[in-house]
Amino acid sequence: MAIIKIRVQRAPRRLEDRLRCLVDDMLLFNQPVALCDGSWVPSLDVYESKDAVYLVFDAAGIEKESLELVVEGQVIRITGQRNSPVALRQKRYLQMEIEYGPFERTVRIPVAFDPDEVDARYENGMLVVRLNKRPNDAVTVKIT
Repeated sequence: MAIIKIRVQRAPRRLEDRLRCLVDDMLLFNQPVALCDGSWVPSLDVYESKDAVYLVFDAAGIEKESLELVVEGQVIRITGQRNSPVALRQKRYLQMEIEYGPFERTVRIPVAFDPDEVDARYENGMLVVRLNKRPNDAVTVKIT
């Protein structure tokens, strides 16, 4: 049987702190439990064409000014924040499915791309990032 190791990269938090936060949120009931940690991850599609790789982030409700895109080698990091359209502490939720607060999403791109030719546009609640592929740098070497 194969052993699969999973490593979660979240800030470690003591069990006592997490339980306290959960109980506080349940007793106050004016702040949803989902906000206890304060982080979430937007949905993402990655696909490629002949000339480019595309990343499409679900960024509904996120102000364009809060988005930041960083290219580090083959890694793309997008950070930002989605704010609630209403003051959270003044409302009592009957149901909550939309996540708010800061987020960070990191994606490793398995295809060589030109970091100087990255295009990002925000339209209709979607952030579309185009990464132009680099020409194949492979060299054929004759073996003697």
